[in-house]
Amino acid sequence: MALAESEVVIDDERLRATTWTFHDGDETGHHVHEYDYVVVPLTGGTFTVTHDDGTTSQLIQRAGVPYRGTAGTSHNVTNSGGSTAVFVDIELKQR
Repeated sequence: MALAESEVVIDDERLRATTWTFHDGDETGHHVHEYDYVVVPLTGGTFTVTHDDGTTSQLIQRAGVPYRGTAGTSHNVTNSGGSTAVFVDIELKQR
């Protein structure tokens, strides 16, 4: 599988914002979130999340509906929705 395209658009002492573009089947690769974060879906999409123990879950994003995650989250995210999906991941560096 191909890696999703990522572009860091803000990276300062307070936050990092990265735009992620996933074509069908693209994935992030396994990663651990260093900071608490907010995801803002731009297009919406369907993703398969692979957890550290090998189990999977489905994540459905709705365009414009943000959600949050916590530091220490460890997973791989794969676009399984059949079309291109884009979201912005905003990492909160300060508590």
